[in-house]
Amino acid sequence: MKLFKYPIKLASSCFAICVIASTAAVIAQPKSPQTNSVIKLTPTQLKVLRSLGLKIALPSYVPTNFHADKVIASAGRENVDSLRYLIVYQNLSADKCFAIESVSGGIGDLPSGSRSYPINSPIFGKSTLEQGLYGNAKQPTLLSQWWGEQNGPFYRFVGTGVMPELSNCNNVTPQEAVKVSQSIRYLN
Repeated sequence: MKLFKYPIKLASSCFAICVIASTAAVIAQPKSPQTNSVIKLTPTQLKVLRSLGLKIALPSYVPTNFHADKVIASAGRENVDSLRYLIVYQNLSADKCFAIESVSGGIGDLPSGSRSYPINSPIFGKSTLEQGLYGNAKQPTLLSQWWGEQNGPFYRFVGTGVMPELSNCNNVTPQEAVKVSQSIRYLN
């Protein structure tokens, strides 16, 4: 009977690790007003982000009455190019939202939108915020070019409708999106 004790434990451990590795973690933020100086995440949200091993970049500015509503972290099973996090920011009345997304690799160029807004980031340099139809959006939305070093990780501003997590709210103004994008800083 002792012969089977370890293989069963090993098999169940492997199953648990495989399920965890391919599942996204969603950690909600308690709704509380934030100031525009430093946007804080809960210790649990930070722990989830740090567990990915990606360099964390967050905005140091968000519009008044916005807070980090959700942190979604996911890791694929096959390679490091599938590490990803998405931080969804929402206002207190839950009618406006946006996200900051990070991926470890596998990005491509973003086609130009119907309108472009310049971004001049102190850490990522010059880029653009595009207004157009992207992802799942049914109406024009906001999406920035990817930012980051040559080998990643990469970051971007994501407007409403681009992905399901951002489908039940409206965009901030392009000017606010640029201001948020230009405030992105690495977390120590």
